[in-house]
Amino acid sequence: MKQIVLATAAALGVTAFAAPAQAALFQWNVDYTGFFAEDASISGFFVADEADAADGMVSGDEFEDWSWTWSGNSEVDAFTISSDEGGDFDFDPTFYVDGTPNEPGVGLDQGLFFSDDYAVDLEFLIVEDFTGDNALTSAVTFGDLEAAGTVSVSDPEPVPEPATLLGLMALVGAATMAKRQKQVA
Repeated sequence: MKQIVLATAAALGVTAFAAPAQAALFQWNVDYTGFFAEDASISGFFVADEADAADGMVSGDEFEDWSWTWSGNSEVDAFTISSDEGGDFDFDPTFYVDGTPNEPGVGLDQGLFFSDDYAVDLEFLIVEDFTGDNALTSAVTFGDLEAAGTVSVSDPEPVPEPATLLGLMALVGAATMAKRQKQVA
Protein backbone atom coordinates (compact mmCIF):
# COMPACT_ATOMS: atom_id res chain seq x y z
CA MET A 1 0.00 0.00 0.00
CA LYS A 2 2.82 2.40 0.86
CA GLN A 3 4.38 1.81 -2.54
CA ILE A 4 1.12 2.78 -4.27
CA VAL A 5 0.83 5.97 -2.22
CA LEU A 6 4.50 6.76 -2.86
CA ALA A 7 4.11 6.19 -6.61
CA THR A 8 0.94 8.30 -6.72
CA ALA A 9 2.61 11.19 -4.85
CA ALA A 10 5.62 11.07 -7.16
CA ALA A 11 3.37 11.01 -10.23
CA LEU A 12 1.39 14.01 -8.95
CA GLY A 13 4.59 15.91 -8.27
CA VAL A 14 6.03 15.26 -11.72
CA THR A 15 2.68 16.03 -13.40
CA ALA A 16 2.41 19.36 -11.58
CA PHE A 17 5.85 20.39 -12.80
CA ALA A 18 5.25 19.10 -16.33
CA ALA A 19 1.85 20.81 -16.72
CA PRO A 20 2.08 24.01 -18.74
CA ALA A 21 1.74 27.11 -16.62
CA GLN A 22 -1.27 29.28 -17.40
CA ALA A 23 0.57 32.57 -16.99
CA ALA A 24 3.50 33.92 -15.08
CA LEU A 25 2.26 35.94 -12.11
CA PHE A 26 4.39 38.64 -10.54
CA GLN A 27 4.08 40.71 -7.37
CA TRP A 28 5.08 44.36 -7.10
CA ASN A 29 5.66 45.74 -3.59
CA VAL A 30 4.74 49.40 -3.10
CA ASP A 31 5.62 51.85 -0.29
CA TYR A 32 4.24 55.36 0.23
CA THR A 33 6.61 57.10 2.66
CA GLY A 34 7.23 60.68 3.72
CA PHE A 35 3.70 61.98 3.07
CA PHE A 36 2.10 61.53 6.50
CA ALA A 37 2.79 62.97 9.98
CA GLU A 38 4.46 60.80 12.60
CA ASP A 39 6.33 58.83 9.90
CA ALA A 40 3.15 56.92 9.09
CA SER A 41 3.16 55.12 5.77
CA ILE A 42 1.16 52.94 3.43
CA SER A 43 2.68 49.77 2.08
CA GLY A 44 1.32 46.89 0.11
CA PHE A 45 1.44 44.92 -3.08
CA PHE A 46 -0.44 43.96 -6.19
CA VAL A 47 -0.14 40.80 -8.26
CA ALA A 48 -0.66 40.66 -12.01
CA ASP A 49 0.16 38.60 -15.06
CA GLU A 50 3.53 39.29 -16.67
CA ALA A 51 1.85 39.98 -20.02
CA ASP A 52 -0.38 42.65 -18.45
CA ALA A 53 2.70 44.57 -17.34
CA ALA A 54 4.31 44.52 -20.80
CA ASP A 55 2.98 48.04 -21.54
CA GLY A 56 4.78 49.41 -18.46
CA MET A 57 1.61 49.73 -16.37
CA VAL A 58 -0.65 47.49 -14.31
CA SER A 59 -4.30 48.51 -13.95
CA GLY A 60 -7.00 47.43 -11.51
CA ASP A 61 -8.72 45.22 -14.04
CA GLU A 62 -5.42 43.33 -14.36
CA PHE A 63 -4.95 42.76 -10.60
CA GLU A 64 -5.04 39.12 -9.54
CA ASP A 65 -4.57 40.08 -5.87
CA TRP A 66 -3.73 43.18 -3.79
CA SER A 67 -3.24 44.32 -0.18
CA TRP A 68 -2.58 47.67 1.57
CA THR A 69 -1.37 48.24 5.12
CA TRP A 70 -1.64 51.57 6.93
CA SER A 71 1.05 51.79 9.63
CA GLY A 72 -1.11 54.01 11.84
CA ASN A 73 -0.73 57.37 13.56
CA SER A 74 -2.53 59.31 16.31
CA GLU A 75 -5.49 60.03 14.00
CA VAL A 76 -6.14 56.58 12.45
CA ASP A 77 -4.99 53.27 13.95
CA ALA A 78 -3.10 50.71 11.90
CA PHE A 79 -5.06 48.34 9.64
CA THR A 80 -4.80 46.19 6.51
CA ILE A 81 -7.28 45.76 3.69
CA SER A 82 -6.94 43.24 0.87
CA SER A 83 -8.72 41.57 -1.99
CA ASP A 84 -8.49 38.29 -0.06
CA GLU A 85 -10.60 39.75 2.77
CA GLY A 86 -13.36 41.22 0.60
CA GLY A 87 -11.76 44.58 -0.14
CA ASP A 88 -12.61 46.37 -3.36
CA PHE A 89 -11.39 49.39 -5.31
CA ASP A 90 -12.72 52.25 -7.39
CA PHE A 91 -11.40 54.68 -10.03
CA ASP A 92 -9.43 51.95 -11.89
CA PRO A 93 -6.13 52.13 -10.01
CA THR A 94 -3.07 52.05 -12.24
CA PHE A 95 0.63 51.86 -11.41
CA TYR A 96 3.71 52.35 -13.53
CA VAL A 97 5.95 49.28 -13.30
CA ASP A 98 8.65 50.37 -15.76
CA GLY A 99 10.55 52.79 -13.52
CA THR A 100 8.33 55.80 -14.30
CA PRO A 101 7.64 57.62 -11.01
CA ASN A 102 4.24 56.97 -9.43
CA GLU A 103 3.30 60.34 -7.96
CA PRO A 104 0.12 60.90 -5.92
CA GLY A 105 -2.12 63.56 -7.44
CA VAL A 106 -0.11 63.60 -10.68
CA GLY A 107 -0.22 61.25 -13.64
CA LEU A 108 -2.00 57.96 -13.14
CA ASP A 109 -4.75 57.57 -10.55
CA GLN A 110 -3.59 54.95 -8.04
CA GLY A 111 -7.19 54.44 -6.95
CA LEU A 112 -9.35 54.18 -3.87
CA PHE A 113 -9.23 50.86 -2.00
CA PHE A 114 -11.87 50.09 0.62
CA SER A 115 -13.61 47.54 2.81
CA ASP A 116 -16.64 47.91 5.09
CA ASP A 117 -14.41 49.36 7.80
CA TYR A 118 -11.53 51.20 6.07
CA ALA A 119 -10.54 53.20 3.01
CA VAL A 120 -7.18 54.14 1.50
CA ASP A 121 -7.13 56.71 -1.30
CA LEU A 122 -3.72 56.43 -2.92
CA GLU A 123 -4.33 59.26 -5.36
CA PHE A 124 -5.13 61.97 -2.80
CA LEU A 125 -3.47 60.27 0.22
CA ILE A 126 -6.53 59.98 2.46
CA VAL A 127 -6.88 57.19 5.03
CA GLU A 128 -10.22 56.56 6.77
CA ASP A 129 -11.42 54.30 9.57
CA PHE A 130 -15.21 53.80 9.72
CA THR A 131 -15.16 51.56 12.82
CA GLY A 132 -15.66 54.33 15.39
CA ASP A 133 -18.57 54.63 17.83
CA ASN A 134 -20.50 57.09 15.70
CA ALA A 135 -21.57 55.63 12.34
CA LEU A 136 -21.86 59.13 10.83
CA THR A 137 -18.24 60.07 11.43
CA SER A 138 -14.96 58.43 10.68
CA ALA A 139 -11.38 58.91 11.73
CA VAL A 140 -9.50 60.52 8.85
CA THR A 141 -5.88 61.42 8.21
CA PHE A 142 -4.57 63.30 5.20
CA GLY A 143 -1.18 62.98 3.57
CA ASP A 144 0.66 66.01 2.24
CA LEU A 145 0.69 65.85 -1.57
CA GLU A 146 3.32 68.60 -1.63
CA ALA A 147 5.71 66.73 0.67
CA ALA A 148 8.96 65.29 -0.62
CA GLY A 149 7.58 61.81 -0.12
CA THR A 150 8.23 58.82 -2.32
CA VAL A 151 6.22 56.03 -3.88
CA SER A 152 8.56 53.14 -4.49
CA VAL A 153 7.48 50.22 -6.66
CA SER A 154 9.78 47.22 -6.45
CA ASP A 155 10.95 45.08 -9.32
CA PRO A 156 8.55 42.23 -10.03
CA GLU A 157 8.91 39.10 -7.92
CA PRO A 158 7.66 35.76 -9.29
CA VAL A 159 4.59 34.33 -7.54
CA PRO A 160 4.65 30.52 -7.39
CA GLU A 161 1.78 28.88 -9.24
CA PRO A 162 -0.54 26.72 -7.09
CA ALA A 163 0.27 23.68 -9.25
CA THR A 164 3.97 24.17 -8.56
CA LEU A 165 3.34 24.38 -4.82
CA LEU A 166 1.17 21.26 -4.97
CA GLY A 167 3.91 19.47 -6.89
CA LEU A 168 6.53 20.47 -4.35
CA MET A 169 4.34 19.29 -1.47
CA ALA A 170 3.71 15.96 -3.21
CA LEU A 171 7.43 15.42 -3.82
CA VAL A 172 8.30 16.33 -0.22
CA GLY A 173 5.63 13.92 1.01
CA ALA A 174 6.96 11.17 -1.24
CA ALA A 175 10.51 11.77 -0.06
CA THR A 176 9.39 11.72 3.58
CA MET A 177 7.54 8.44 3.10
CA ALA A 178 10.56 6.90 1.33
CA LYS A 179 12.85 7.98 4.21
CA ARG A 180 10.48 6.52 6.81
CA GLN A 181 10.24 3.28 4.84
CA LYS A 182 14.04 2.95 4.87
CA GLN A 183 14.18 3.69 8.61
CA VAL A 184 11.55 1.04 9.37
CA ALA A 185 13.32 -1.56 7.24
